Amino acid sequence: MSSPPHPIWIPLLVLLYQSFVVVANIGFKRSAESATALAFLAWQILGNLSGFLSVLTYTALLRWLPVHIAVSLTMGLGFASVQVFTAWLIFREPIGIWKWIGTALVVLGVTLIARGR
Repeated sequence: MSSPPHPIWIPLLVLLYQSFVVVANIGFKRSAESATALAFLAWQILGNLSGFLSVLTYTALLRWLPVHIAVSLTMGLGFASVQVFTAWLIFREPIGIWKWIGTALVVLGVTLIARGR
């Protein structure tokens, strides 16, 4: 790990990662629903490009964070982002009480891991 960046960079990179993961999942879901080969391909390109950018963002975080912190901030919060923003808000997929409780527990767990560093 290199010297710490400006304090805004880590939260900004985590937010950027979350955005890329949400866009990637939107692209893959729309691709799966596509009626034409061209639409399928276009959504696949968007999903894969966003996924690639999320990996680059994760790699940037690894410059300043230990792996266990970077994984919890990206993968754990990525799960919550996809669950809330992609599934519930965008695709209007139903999320029952147990899924909301599980999502809250994931966010709580990520918070505890991040605070414990």
